[in-house]
Amino acid sequence: MAVDVVPLGVPELGMTRAEILEYANTMREMSISMGEMFYTLLFAYVVAMYLAGSQLTRMQYAIANTMYLVVMAGTVFKLYVLQSVALLWVDYSGLENVDSSAEIWVYADAASAMILVALSLWFGRRIRHPKKE
Repeated sequence: MAVDVVPLGVPELGMTRAEILEYANTMREMSISMGEMFYTLLFAYVVAMYLAGSQLTRMQYAIANTMYLVVMAGTVFKLYVLQSVALLWVDYSGLENVDSSAEIWVYADAASAMILVALSLWFGRRIRHPKKE
């Protein structure tokens, strides 16, 4: 007597539900690591600007800000992609998403990261050109 085994995941992916959830968990862990790197880079820039920002020439300041913006844009983009992929794989598993506002949090995380980058650039500019009070 033959028994058909129906996978608990998505048959066209060739993965079981456990494998799909493991992959989603891996993506989530990678997004957490990317968030940690984002905050490390953010505070490194703020400290560097506080300590040396007023001593930089215009060209050095422009180069430092350009490098910072390129790296931070890549970091925020990767953070957004990893969180989105994690949610996508949870949907593939067939499980109901526990948090119905999870997609909103992905956008909120990316938006708050961009606001923090803008504020750090504002801080660097204020250090470079302090107001005389």
